[in-house]
Amino acid sequence: MTSTALLLEMADDLRVVAGSVGAESAGLKDGELLEFLAAAEAVGRLASVVQVHLAGEVGVRSRSELGDEGLSRSQNFTTPVALISKVTGASARTCKARLDLGRKLRGAVLLGGGEGPAPFSAVARVLEEGVLGVEAATAIVKHCSALADRGCPADVVALAEETLVDQTLSCRLTADETLRAAIHLREVVDPDGAEPRDEVLQMQRSLTIALAPDGMYRGTFALAPEQGGVWMSSIQVMQSPRVTGPRFVDGDEYVTADGRTAAQKNADTITELIARAAGADDMPRINGAIATVNVHMTLDDLLAGRGVGWIDGIDQPVPASTVEQLRCSSPVASTLFGDRGEVLYHGKAKRLFTAAQNRALAARDGGCVWPSCDRPPSFCETHHANEWVSDDHPPGRTDIDNGVLLCHFHHSHLHKSPWKLTMHDGVPHLIPPRWVDTEQKPIPTTRRRTIQRPAA
Repeated sequence: MTSTALLLEMADDLRVVAGSVGAESAGLKDGELLEFLAAAEAVGRLASVVQVHLAGEVGVRSRSELGDEGLSRSQNFTTPVALISKVTGASARTCKARLDLGRKLRGAVLLGGGEGPAPFSAVARVLEEGVLGVEAATAIVKHCSALADRGCPADVVALAEETLVDQTLSCRLTADETLRAAIHLREVVDPDGAEPRDEVLQMQRSLTIALAPDGMYRGTFALAPEQGGVWMSSIQVMQSPRVTGPRFVDGDEYVTADGRTAAQKNADTITELIARAAGADDMPRINGAIATVNVHMTLDDLLAGRGVGWIDGIDQPVPASTVEQLRCSSPVASTLFGDRGEVLYHGKAKRLFTAAQNRALAARDGGCVWPSCDRPPSFCETHHANEWVSDDHPPGRTDIDNGVLLCHFHHSHLHKSPWKLTMHDGVPHLIPPRWVDTEQKPIPTTRRRTIQRPAA
């Protein structure tokens, strides 16, 4: 029986397993389930080895010196990756990874058409035994190849390969752990290589942002290691619940869960960091002012809380709720214009809370007042509890008994949701919508621990 026929027969057997795996796995005990998972991975590793070797052979038969006689060109494909992708249905990225590893595991093609000794025999051996995964093998081969390219002796490279294989198997490392171990070993063996490698990374750093047809701004970025460290540490600190102490909330809680994805939280965090930096005292000024967002909106729509606003330089409009949020408080000042171009509100110069008022609010609220939110005062914006435009709260009054601290996420959520926030006896209270509480009982929200509890 040929290898192809044998593989097809094995595929038929696996189809039977795949067809019953859902029902069978549901009835397994925990230990049996994990054993089943490990067995499936072992089969997958062996199948991946076959894929890598075959991709490597396609690469050898498609090498550029063969010209139109090469396999990929003779089949009307410009690259071997395109050929493999078409035959297998796998993505070009996956096929390229298989092809690259397959090529590196093979010996050099000699002038007579033969093949030289395999450069990574230790990796090839454990791959074919099915005890090393392709991802871990790729990490070992990649960084050992980097040592060889740097001119390290062959015996040093071979020792590094053996060390990484032994460490991965004996310590049962995951592919990610093997990658970290390979990077560390590469730096130990070739410490002088760090500088030229960093120069390459520095040249590759980039950030591109452009307006997409749907109104979103989309882009790509590539950060050098130290820049990535700044971004990641800043994101982790600002998203960590450990940045504040325990949260104290009185009474019943009606909490709207934070349904943001991790990617959405990252976008909000970076925006908050930029906004906070833009409002810093030592930031550059233009005509004496910090970075300013000019929002155009008609007076009628502004008073009615409807319609849209238009931000200078941005084609996509923003809803009235976003305009209201900008008018409350923002490290980036906002300027509102009437329909005749007159200035209706000019950001920090007129109606934002002062630093002293914000310190008083920080002492009173202790951070974002939304139940279960742990953002400290330094991460919060100041919201007018009673709206700026109302009969009982005339324009011009910005007092601490009308100010409430909210983080950017909950500030935005409040302006767009049926939840309301008001003040009772100097304490901020949330009023839930009727579908949450038919009586709409106000919920006191503050971190201050000195509130006098009513007598029982």
